Amino acid sequence: MKNKILIFITLLFVSNIIFSQTAEQIQKYLKEPMGDKTYRKKGIMDGNLIRTLFSNDGQVGYWPDRPSGEWPKGTGHNYLDGCTPIVTASVLAPMNKQIIHPAQTSYREEVDFNPTTNELWVMEPVPGYASAGSEQPAISTKPKTWPQQWPRSLPNTDPTWDGFWYGYFGRGVQNADFETFYVIDDSRDQEFMRVPYGYIPIAANPERGGLGIREEVRGFQWSHVLAEDIIFWHYDIVNMSDANYDTTYFGFYCDTGVGGVDDNGDDNASYNTKLDIAYAFDADGIAPPDNWKTGYVGYAFLESPGNGFNGIDDDEDGMIDERRDDGIDNDNDWQSFTDLNKNGKWDPDENEPLNDDLGKDGVGPYDPQYTGPDEGEGDGKPTPGEPNFDATDKDESDQIGLTSLVIERLSNKGPSAIWPKNDEVIWRKMNYGSFDTSLTKSNIQILFGSGPFPLKLYRRERFSVALVFGSDYEDMVFNKETVQSIYNANYNFSKPPLKPTLTAIPGDKKVFLYWDNIAEKSYDNFLRKFDFEGYLLYRSQEPEFNDIKVITDSKGEAKYWKPIAQFDLKDGIKGPDPIGINGAHFWRGSDTGLQHSFVDTTVVNGSTYYYALVAYDQGDPNFGTKGLIPTETTKIITQDFSGSIRFVDINCAVVTPNAPSAGYKPPQVLGDISKVKQGVGTGKLNLVVLDPRQVQEGATYKVSFQSGGTFPTYKTTSYSVTKTVNGKQETVFAKVDSSQFSKGQFSAPFDGLVLSVSLDTMGTVKTKGFVKGYSNIDILVAPDKSSPTRNVAWPADYEIEWLPDGQTYTTPFQKLAVPIKGRNITEGRDCDLEVFDNDKDGKLSMGDDIVIIEYVNNQFRLTWRVQLRIPAAPMWAAPRAGDVFRFTTSRPFKEGDYFEFSTKGAMVDPELAKNSLNKIAVVPNPYISANAWEKRNLNQTGRGERRLDFIHLPVQCTIRIYTISGQLIKTLEKSNGAEDGTLSWNLVTEDGTDLAYGLYIYHVDAPGIGEYIGKFAIIK
Repeated sequence: MKNKILIFITLLFVSNIIFSQTAEQIQKYLKEPMGDKTYRKKGIMDGNLIRTLFSNDGQVGYWPDRPSGEWPKGTGHNYLDGCTPIVTASVLAPMNKQIIHPAQTSYREEVDFNPTTNELWVMEPVPGYASAGSEQPAISTKPKTWPQQWPRSLPNTDPTWDGFWYGYFGRGVQNADFETFYVIDDSRDQEFMRVPYGYIPIAANPERGGLGIREEVRGFQWSHVLAEDIIFWHYDIVNMSDANYDTTYFGFYCDTGVGGVDDNGDDNASYNTKLDIAYAFDADGIAPPDNWKTGYVGYAFLESPGNGFNGIDDDEDGMIDERRDDGIDNDNDWQSFTDLNKNGKWDPDENEPLNDDLGKDGVGPYDPQYTGPDEGEGDGKPTPGEPNFDATDKDESDQIGLTSLVIERLSNKGPSAIWPKNDEVIWRKMNYGSFDTSLTKSNIQILFGSGPFPLKLYRRERFSVALVFGSDYEDMVFNKETVQSIYNANYNFSKPPLKPTLTAIPGDKKVFLYWDNIAEKSYDNFLRKFDFEGYLLYRSQEPEFNDIKVITDSKGEAKYWKPIAQFDLKDGIKGPDPIGINGAHFWRGSDTGLQHSFVDTTVVNGSTYYYALVAYDQGDPNFGTKGLIPTETTKIITQDFSGSIRFVDINCAVVTPNAPSAGYKPPQVLGDISKVKQGVGTGKLNLVVLDPRQVQEGATYKVSFQSGGTFPTYKTTSYSVTKTVNGKQETVFAKVDSSQFSKGQFSAPFDGLVLSVSLDTMGTVKTKGFVKGYSNIDILVAPDKSSPTRNVAWPADYEIEWLPDGQTYTTPFQKLAVPIKGRNITEGRDCDLEVFDNDKDGKLSMGDDIVIIEYVNNQFRLTWRVQLRIPAAPMWAAPRAGDVFRFTTSRPFKEGDYFEFSTKGAMVDPELAKNSLNKIAVVPNPYISANAWEKRNLNQTGRGERRLDFIHLPVQCTIRIYTISGQLIKTLEKSNGAEDGTLSWNLVTEDGTDLAYGLYIYHVDAPGIGEYIGKFAIIK
């Protein structure tokens, strides 16, 4: 009995501590400004195949604006008109003693408002959670949207968080490919503060209305092929009021729009309680303007609020009344550090894995933003903020699931409809067990919810849903099951490597691309290993890359994109991944070796290309019961409906190759790089100009080699690059390891250049033949193999000369007098020869062998065997006096070998420019209706932008365009640099009208260069 009392007292003491800490946290929240409409911001989620508007007041999609649930992105196929979360609770009104049910939400229409001031009584964004200068909410991939300082009211934050993403898993941890975060509250809802209700949720803050609710909202997207059709929405509901809300419901209001704005009158909806999903689809399965096949959109419960006080295992997971705020690892899945040396403490110097024991910031030594241990790190105890504990463990909540769903006709805007303004209707329809899906083939709205659950004083509950898209019902269900598995892992989905930074430089019929190596340092905390595997380079003519998503599964569904280049580690992980998706398998590479640059020479001048350089990981075929397929980084280029580019991620690029300006002279590399300037190595140096703008004038570079071992059996180990400018030398690269030598494997970029080294091996004959004389006998040359202890394929080139009549050379061992002599031309000295007199005639004749002799520490070595043979030809000529036979051999670079070259920067030659004016032209000419280069127009109405190009222009010039009668209609100015000799025109005249069909004259005036007159036609 004493033990039971002690346990009860201990639990009570812990609960009091947690409550006091929670109350302190609530006071921090209440000191923040109230939610305010002036801080509303809109953004676009486009981190995978779904693209949609969202705003920081809770809304996802926004009729009639687009994109609203566009899937796949870039198609213009929309599925949503809008949706928003709703919280409602049962409250006793103090004045009239009636039970009221305030419904807290925000929406574009049909919401409550102050009849006097027209102020909206809705949830509004709390200031401070996005950059003041940003028009968008805070987005993980866009640092300029983040606040300069994250609010200190957020748990575990301090100044070290500023400048890093406020990640779900910790400081700067971007587990998802796209994540947004904002906070809303209901303080502006004064509907039930009025007479006759008088409900003030927070007595100490009588200006705050509503229920005293705060919602912390996160949206997630993953680009992984298994999650590319899904958006996750994650809501933390905090009760800041003075009351316990014993009966609370959380739900979602949705205005479906399957088929877009012109096809929303025939939608159907249904639900599946086993899958916790409500979904909508089009009745006839087609939509205008081109009868495209519609799919399904689902609104899936991933996590519903928990009831941790009823003594029931609501979610049937074997735990009763588990909670996220009890300071207990209820499911015992948190993992402490691995104590490899068994000394009872974490030893970072011995690389002991931290596992989940990362400290309150959720960051460990393998994260690039790690600055050292923080509170709770490596202490062997779970700490708030660490993975798989309390707030970051979804299993520590006794979930309820989908409990209500109703479908109504959208046109019903009266007091009985499920619009957000009708609080009591919302309450009734969200009550437990309320399901009504009888309405079909209509413009519908859906309300679904979960509850009841208690929202206790100062408590936090969680609600998570996913927008799930599929080509049909089965595809949607498959995606929902995938969603659930990701969520069940606490969003700790296998994440791709760090995102590389891509640079793309357009040239003349080519594009130069290069990138950094940060992805190769990626550590996957989910798999707990370094798992980078390679790079894929994609090129598309659509910003969404839909035109290259051509690799399909066994159902014909497109799953993977086709790259123009792939580079992977030489580690034996290659070929198709063994897991696959419905028969489609990710190609892991061919063990080609890594590369950090590429020149695309298959482009057309004037066309715009969209590039993405994605890093991918190894996957893990042995993980769990099904294994994990490889994951690649996102590729996000945002284009609005008019065709303008709004955002290009760091691993993407948008370029248009064009011919350079008139008179342009590209940068030059001076010097012979086909062979070493000094040394014996026979490999090659390949040099490529990547960025002409960065090539330096008058720089001299020296590529020198290091080797190991002793001559003649040495091996090349590395190379270094130095640069000398104006007598000052600096190191560019130091000791680049020979493992990176391979054909086509380039260095990191430097001064607009990249280089690769082709390393020759020892012991191969490269060339052979008579360099003097007309003999046609067969001469075979190969390393001698007659005596393994004496044989060495000596690293040198040799000549054998037939001596004048009467002169002979005496061989060192057989003492034969023969009419030849040998010379090591690499080292510039004579060498010994031994003749093997195979026919025993005592002289050098056809059929004999010559072996070249070299010496190491006065010990002879048998090196190369030269065999003299009678040719098959009926007529042949033996060597004569003065004839010289030469053979060259392959050999690696030796210590001290080096190449040398210098560079000359790009320039514009005025005289050349003057002589090139006659190359100026207009393309296309004539312009007939449209131009293949023009921007895509996603608007369903309107012509979109027109375009023609003036090409081969001087660096600076003015173009004046006239009608055939001499009327000036447009003046254009070019000043876009020497590398681009093109100027585009949208065919809009000076007065803002579209250019009419007809013939036009243009005049190019280039100061200091000259003038040119041409004409072009516009044909209907």
